[in-house]
Amino acid sequence: MTEIPDTWCPITLPHVETVDGRLCFLGHEVDADTALLSRCDGRRPLAAFTAAERERLARWRRLGLLLMAPPAAPADPLAPVVVSPHPDDAALALGGTVARRGGRFVDVFSVETWTKDPYYAVRPELTRRLLLAEETVAARVLGARVELLGFVDAADRELRREAFFTDPAWSDGFAREEPELFDAVTARLGTALAGAGLVCAPLGVGGHVDHLACREAVLALARGGRLGGARLVFYEDQPYALFSSAEETARALGARLAEAGLGELHPELWPVDGTAALTKSEALGAYRIQVRRGIVRRIHRHGTRLAEGSHGPAAERIWRLRG
Repeated sequence: MTEIPDTWCPITLPHVETVDGRLCFLGHEVDADTALLSRCDGRRPLAAFTAAERERLARWRRLGLLLMAPPAAPADPLAPVVVSPHPDDAALALGGTVARRGGRFVDVFSVETWTKDPYYAVRPELTRRLLLAEETVAARVLGARVELLGFVDAADRELRREAFFTDPAWSDGFAREEPELFDAVTARLGTALAGAGLVCAPLGVGGHVDHLACREAVLALARGGRLGGARLVFYEDQPYALFSSAEETARALGARLAEAGLGELHPELWPVDGTAALTKSEALGAYRIQVRRGIVRRIHRHGTRLAEGSHGPAAERIWRLRG
């Protein structure tokens, strides 16, 4: 763990559990020192562990049982407020930015049980609890605060269970298809975003209906003058931006927004330095139930490609309104 400073703190992932007297991780039995694992609570720096203990921690980190968090930093009053459709969306898209500046995640559809993992698919209550615990750990690593709005994920809503993607991604049809839910989301976001200086909303790349609902709710607040003096930008939804064109979505959405008098969308790269890139990588290691390791690596490579020609190792792209 030579790349990790001694001031960083190990955190055992919430997926480590005792089942019938056996220590398990992601449903599989593991051989680990439970006493040492229990000390990895995010409050003790590496310097507090012996050399032998640190060797074991390094092995457990490679196995994915724990990750490392930098020391907690003072909150920045100008830090971004990220509207996250689900737990994980904010960190996947803007984890590097939040690692640099701090921030607040407003998780909208935070009640979810969807997973392709066979072990967790038959344990929905455990899955629901752990998905929130993953977000708590990732936010601790990134230095973010989390606010849960408690709406039910599309995959668990009767209307959307079999089809929670829509086309085109720049459509505003969600408000008509689930009007009561849309009004409730808009109202709750209006309260959650009050006083924010910088609001980051999903661009909606890929067409997930929950992402579009969040985007359109924030736009409704903007049109109604309910964001105050907050600057509004849109982030590229990950991992959907790996498979769908963010440029196409931004171009078509921007044309619609321009017609409504809000202005077109223009790209902007937010640099991610080496420490922030490492911090984001650690944070994304918390998401094990829905996010595959290969996807995390692809997001990392995407950030590296965005930064080509710049002076930093990585970047994250947002789209800002310009009238």
